Amino acid sequence: MTNTITEQLVEFALGSEWERLASGAREAATATTGNVLALAAGGAAHPAVDRTVRALAALGAGPRVPVLGRSESLTPTWAALVHGLAAHVEDYDDTHPSTVVHPGAPIVPAALAGAQISGASGREVLTAVAVGTEVALRLGLALTPHAMERGWHMTGVVGGVGAAVAAGRTLGLSPRQLRHALGFAATQSSGLLEALGTMTKPLHPGKAASQGVEAALFARAGLDGPAAPLEGRRGLLALLRPGVEGIQDTDASLLTNGLGSLWELESNEIKPYACGVVSHPIIDLARELRAETGADRAVSEVRLDVHPLVPSVMGRLSPTDGLESKFSAVHCFAVGLVRDGGGPEDFTDAAAVDPALAVVRERCTLNPDPGLGRYAVRARIVTEEGTVLERTVDGARRLDAAQVRDKARALAAPVLGDAHEEFVDTVFGLEKLEDVSRVTEIGRAALASR
Repeated sequence: MTNTITEQLVEFALGSEWERLASGAREAATATTGNVLALAAGGAAHPAVDRTVRALAALGAGPRVPVLGRSESLTPTWAALVHGLAAHVEDYDDTHPSTVVHPGAPIVPAALAGAQISGASGREVLTAVAVGTEVALRLGLALTPHAMERGWHMTGVVGGVGAAVAAGRTLGLSPRQLRHALGFAATQSSGLLEALGTMTKPLHPGKAASQGVEAALFARAGLDGPAAPLEGRRGLLALLRPGVEGIQDTDASLLTNGLGSLWELESNEIKPYACGVVSHPIIDLARELRAETGADRAVSEVRLDVHPLVPSVMGRLSPTDGLESKFSAVHCFAVGLVRDGGGPEDFTDAAAVDPALAVVRERCTLNPDPGLGRYAVRARIVTEEGTVLERTVDGARRLDAAQVRDKARALAAPVLGDAHEEFVDTVFGLEKLEDVSRVTEIGRAALASR
């Protein structure tokens, strides 16, 4: 069987030996290496290098800050990466339904990191999160659905830009500096949908958070960036959408109309379930069916009619671990029907191989229907007694403010113990804080006392 291209490249890279390379290849490698090292030495006094070194001093040699829920301290940029990854690893964070962007995981850690460097207040952090999220979501609207259809993970693509805005705000950048920061962030935009169901996926918002902070620090140190990183002829918008050059009238409208008065941020929803958001209506339907009929696993056939995006991103039929199960629509149905669940405990490695869930998964089929909305599901269920049930859910459940706090308590309690109530009160009361270090101090004190 022929190896994949990736496997062939890996084999080539690891199996090559210097002595066996063609003489021309060895000569070219020698010339290239010597040239680059000479350039690096010769350009060491360039102003751009001076400014980069100053920025990196802030990145790597500055004071370290605590990491939430852990005993380690890291530089603010690396703390932002860890916080972003941790915030997204359960797929339990937040979602903007129109773009399927999860803005919180990249943008909040970046705003916090900027505040930890500058001493900005909790109110400034909240403001930074608001404006950073708004920029990211509007950019997401301009890129949707084109970029997603090409396989880009929108959170990774626009999250770094939003993170740069948020970090730039808490760092107190000037307008010129923030424009440069957007250029640095945009040129690093990345994230592949191929990564769904792996540890790489939550790394996308982590890297976006870190890159946003780095971008803001580079700009603060004086590095300059492109004038039009988003809308330019070879900017982010053009490159991620085939056949479209630069910015269009509709893009301009989405990006700028009503800024400061109309907020896409308001549409951002906190996730009730720890999995891919387009499967949330499937869990709702399964839970409703369980409550209505008392059925849990007593089904012989289940057909789920869904938007074509659902099998595209949630099409794993037999997940083998927890991360994969988060992107299995049939696992989501089984979790709702068998466990009346949907929390992190239902998407663990153990849950992925739970025989009771596997039985239901095997009896489910996904049927793509372009006529259905992205967050709709129509189900035809045949019970083991032969009863046919038809149910439809159109739209995902949204948590209210009290439910969001309850969720936060449930997440914090296993890590912070008795301090979790104070922690939750603090993070939902940032507006009152003059020093956001209190957020991490609570967690550090709780860990030290256990």
